[in-house]
Amino acid sequence: MATGLLVVLAALAAFGLHRSRAWRAPRRDNLLLITLDTTRADRIGCYGYARARTPNLDRLAREGVRFQYAYGPAPLTLPSHASILTGLLPPEHGVRNNGTFFLKEQFETVATLLKKRGYRTAAFVSAFVLDSRFGLNRGFDVYDEHVEENLPEGMSLEAQRSGDKTVASLKSWIRTEAAQAGAPFFAWLHLYDAHEPHRPPPPFGDAFPDSPYEFVIAFDDSLVGMAMEALSQAGLRERTLVAVIGDHGESLGEHGEVAHSVFVYEGAIRVPFVLWGPGHVPSGAVVRLPVRATDVAPTLLDLLGAPELRVAHGRSLVPLMEGRDTAPAPAVYAETLLPQLDFGWAPLRSVRDERFKLIDAPRPELYDLRDDPHEGRNLYASEPQKAAALRRELERLTGGAWGVMAKGEIDAETKEKLAALGYLGGAGDADAAPSVDGRKDPKDGIVAFNVIRRATEAIRARSFEEARGLIDEARQADRDNPIISLLDASALLGLGEHRSALQSLQRFLALKPGSAEAHYLAAVCHLRLGNNEAAFRETELTLVLSPHHADAHVLRSRLHIATGSVGAAITELRTALDRKPKSVAVRVILAKALADAGRTGEARTEFEEVLRLQADNAAALAGLGLLLGARSEAEPALRLLTRALEVDPEQERARFALAQIYDNLGRRDEAATEFARVVDSLHRKLEAEPGDADARLNLARVLERQGRKPEAEAEYRRLAAMTSASSQAKAIARNRLAAAGR
Repeated sequence: MATGLLVVLAALAAFGLHRSRAWRAPRRDNLLLITLDTTRADRIGCYGYARARTPNLDRLAREGVRFQYAYGPAPLTLPSHASILTGLLPPEHGVRNNGTFFLKEQFETVATLLKKRGYRTAAFVSAFVLDSRFGLNRGFDVYDEHVEENLPEGMSLEAQRSGDKTVASLKSWIRTEAAQAGAPFFAWLHLYDAHEPHRPPPPFGDAFPDSPYEFVIAFDDSLVGMAMEALSQAGLRERTLVAVIGDHGESLGEHGEVAHSVFVYEGAIRVPFVLWGPGHVPSGAVVRLPVRATDVAPTLLDLLGAPELRVAHGRSLVPLMEGRDTAPAPAVYAETLLPQLDFGWAPLRSVRDERFKLIDAPRPELYDLRDDPHEGRNLYASEPQKAAALRRELERLTGGAWGVMAKGEIDAETKEKLAALGYLGGAGDADAAPSVDGRKDPKDGIVAFNVIRRATEAIRARSFEEARGLIDEARQADRDNPIISLLDASALLGLGEHRSALQSLQRFLALKPGSAEAHYLAAVCHLRLGNNEAAFRETELTLVLSPHHADAHVLRSRLHIATGSVGAAITELRTALDRKPKSVAVRVILAKALADAGRTGEARTEFEEVLRLQADNAAALAGLGLLLGARSEAEPALRLLTRALEVDPEQERARFALAQIYDNLGRRDEAATEFARVVDSLHRKLEAEPGDADARLNLARVLERQGRKPEAEAEYRRLAAMTSASSQAKAIARNRLAAAGR
């Protein structure tokens, strides 16, 4: 306690500011909050890491206040950010896991309070895990959350964006909005690059070839520098209070955990925390007492002279920075309910004072962090009195209960995007009250957890054979874990082994019949096996369990198209778009269905709306180009189709349409080149997936257009015999064969 105060007082005295408190003049300045996802304090230069390349964070620490021991309340992104913005612990605000929880409107945040004071507010987040659907967007005029979205029925793509793109959005907003005279601003910048799989752009990877985690930390540090430079260029640097804090850490193999989310050891919850701002905080101060993420909101509001949060667990750290707070540091609480919610294992909670830390687990743990900072010697049995005292403190902090559970519905898009970020789930006891009693200690499940994460990453990278090997390994480590069957089904789907995938899903559903996502994947399997009635039944079950499951409506539209009910398909797609109004992918599918139904005006409107949202959306460029080509608007169609193929060269329909337009214009050589490219591409696709009815139909059409009638007729005959082909495709094949007299 005394050591921490002496460091702060020495810094204040060095600048002659302690008595006069000239640095401490609350005023209505701007606020920039930067949250660093998955960032350990002990990998930052100002925290003593010699290999670090973090000059921007180090400079902010030299010129501001560095908190040596700061802690996130959970090794999970959404719960920790909810605490940073509200000043409340997860048991208080109710956000206990990613994806299935949301922040209720009753809770004030830094954004809601500053907006009431007339601040312009904007947030720029880098990962879907902080999507507006989870409630953190309240109080923000702008909530910039653009990430690459998933396509229905596909494997997950990206659910995050590189931090340089997020910073570019922030810089644009500062330049166009924040720099205008008038009200001050509050901007929140979230950087996700330190989250696995740790792939920053060059030159940062070259700097740390043996440590990917360190180079993503260096990359994020450069982005902090870019954000500060944007303030300077706008003339706002000296009138902006800046706070930088991590949400949680990364275990990096400590205690057997490769990443984070299962354990509450120091590597997973201790984070960097720096305050910087001329006239707001002292320069060069270091606070060595433990502080909490829940202290951030009260401190920032205090420094800006704003009203306090009506309810907050955290406290303002201003008295501590001023040397006026001589009380013992409050206890630090952390938790992870993910082991139970996602795997059915025991949840974990921890509490620490200035020296000791208790972890509440089936096999409890007690550590002396002063003498054993890496938590290698469990003192629970040898220090029963200290353990009992900390357990009483845990009971006091939580009121002897597990607290609020603000659960929301999780749909397919949410689950897929969280899986793309490496967050697993769906097989634990999500509806059971949290409890340690009678459950597996996560320490006994960490080997299986690590393998499951690797399998998930392999599926995400479309390395399905590798994933299946890892799934077998995971099954040996944790045979009774139902999520393994769900992962196995995903890998088998990727391999095109739909019947085996369905068997894995049936094993999973025997244990977890209430999983909407498993029923949806079963519907996908049935669709691809040609079992349309069974697929339709599975979509009905999906929607009973998850009424807002947009992808189920998309799949139902395909089933309707297969039976020739185009109107019903369009109705399903409009319902899906109501459920996911921001989904460009669903809007593209709707536009294509409208075009196929001959409703070209509506189709054109939808394609143009997609291009307004994403100017280089290849599917929309191609779709609109096809429409204009059919209307004999050759020149604009050529421009659109050419651009579509520049963005995505694998679009056979677009290339076929381009070849047709060239042919109609008499540009025979260009037409022949494009026809040949289409045929080659379709042959490759059919070699990989012989059951692709759309590819076979397109191939038959191209061959027919080229005058290669025997080959075209052979493809039409194959198409007419395919069980996976829609009734519409079969009808086209039969009609073409009849016209040829076959």
